[in-house]
Amino acid sequence: MPINSPSPLAHSPLTEYVDSRILASAVGPHRRLTLPHLIRLFQEAAMRNTDRLQISSGDLMHAYGLTWVLHRQVVTATAWPVIGDEVTVVTAPTHIERGLMTYRDFYLIDAKGQPLVSSTSVWSVMDYSSRRIKHIPPAVTALLDQMPHPGSRLPVPGDKLALPARTDAERSYRVGFSHLDFNDHLTNPAFAELMLEPLDINFLRHHLPTLADIVYRHEARYGDLLTATSSTEAGRATAFTHTLRRESEVLSVMRTEWADL
Repeated sequence: MPINSPSPLAHSPLTEYVDSRILASAVGPHRRLTLPHLIRLFQEAAMRNTDRLQISSGDLMHAYGLTWVLHRQVVTATAWPVIGDEVTVVTAPTHIERGLMTYRDFYLIDAKGQPLVSSTSVWSVMDYSSRRIKHIPPAVTALLDQMPHPGSRLPVPGDKLALPARTDAERSYRVGFSHLDFNDHLTNPAFAELMLEPLDINFLRHHLPTLADIVYRHEARYGDLLTATSSTEAGRATAFTHTLRRESEVLSVMRTEWADL
């Protein structure tokens, strides 16, 4: 692992280090990693970690009929790697709340050991057949004593995201087979991918996100007709609230802040 400085998660045996290279397929016209592909990197690292700890969706499905579901993810970025850069994702589960939610932190670190992006995320487990949220099973709660020290955790997500009062731009999509994951619903990175599209192409070419706070409320299935919206915050030309809707039902809300490229 190309890490020369310690990660806040380094002292936990649960921590995973996943080396990667920024591929051409993961960047935009600005040649930098995009937010949806960052989320994909994080999810692959989480999958590898849960596989090693024997608490993956496959393990939980076999033992309990459960699968992991992401509820919220907050991404804070100070820099975005470019095509060809060597990076490492560092991740670990950090704590469990009320027996229903588990938190997982992520760091994206460059080849010199410098953190580029940090992210905290909130997960639960869903009964695959009933699609209902269940308590965290014993296979996961048994790891509590090995989780990172509380002082090393990233802050938990703050208040609920408010829905925008108006819509400045929108686009509609039909969920296709390529949007689905192994849980047979719209894959998590696609939520951000679709919600960013209403932003003007000239804006996306010349700005990079410094913050993305994504709340996942409901799943979308194959064939659903979805509408993504974006709304500029009052007095802030580089801050937006985004939604993804199925008719009147809000499936996801996202708030983003951006900096000039």
